[in-house]
Amino acid sequence: MSVENIYKVVLYPFINESIASLKAMTNLTGTAGEPFMDKVEDFRFKGYAVCSDVTGNLDGVIMMHHYPETAISIGNAVCQSMFDEKYDCTEITEDLSNALAEWGNTIVGRSTDLHSRYNLDYGFSSPYFVNDMSDMDKYLVGVKEIVTVPITVEGAGRYYFNLLVRSVDYQVSEVKRDESTGIKNSHTKPLPLDATVLVVDDSALIRKALKRMLAKLGYNNLLEADDGRSGLEIVKTGVADFMFMDVVMEDMNGDEALSEIRKAGSDIPVVMLSSVTDQTLVKKCEGLGISGFIFKPIQASNGADIISHYLKIA
Repeated sequence: MSVENIYKVVLYPFINESIASLKAMTNLTGTAGEPFMDKVEDFRFKGYAVCSDVTGNLDGVIMMHHYPETAISIGNAVCQSMFDEKYDCTEITEDLSNALAEWGNTIVGRSTDLHSRYNLDYGFSSPYFVNDMSDMDKYLVGVKEIVTVPITVEGAGRYYFNLLVRSVDYQVSEVKRDESTGIKNSHTKPLPLDATVLVVDDSALIRKALKRMLAKLGYNNLLEADDGRSGLEIVKTGVADFMFMDVVMEDMNGDEALSEIRKAGSDIPVVMLSSVTDQTLVKKCEGLGISGFIFKPIQASNGADIISHYLKIA
């Protein structure tokens, strides 16, 4: 398969989404360069990468690959946009690591959802992070070709998309990004300000951001959990009046926790959060009874306004 076809079929949705999410989550502007073939023997790790394994009719790894200084600049910008505060970190702190993870999860989640709509015979793993140069050799085992696309970010530097290909065999058409922000809440009665709101997300950064947005709206009785199972246990105590819950989490995903919550007889209003816009998943959650579905990202500039529309009960 030619560079152009591999780029359009596999890389284009990731690159398109990374530039769109970069703008949405940092207000930075990215521009994609022309794709080219990297020499496998000359390929070098730049210091920080978000990776997703590709399996099925395409066997390989896709990487969003940064120099550390670029990762730091983007991480600062994500935090600044999310919290409306100045960030000037000079190394990858816990906050920056969480910010970069959220950006990477958003990109991979939305991009792989685009691919899935076309019934392709390959899939992507959940994103993971590589920041140790000694780990790179294992990703190059069996790689026959590498397609690289540089992304220049105004004022921040450059990052790269690399597709490390071991084997490939498929035919597909171009996919386009869904600009929808979510499924709206049909309820109209505002949640009282003294209600207790539970925030369930495995990202500490997202929990922190949502709690700030809720506080801005006047909700100060806030609880948090970092996975679906913990959220389920809190709901069982009866202390929460409303909850926001991520879908993809470790231990128990949000849709699984939602199912268990309903089986337990709780009718607590739940708003789901996800970077994955898969309509099958949305319909599944709607069938279990939700008060809306928010597609990430949400930022300080619009987050309070967005979530205020969902703080309604029947």
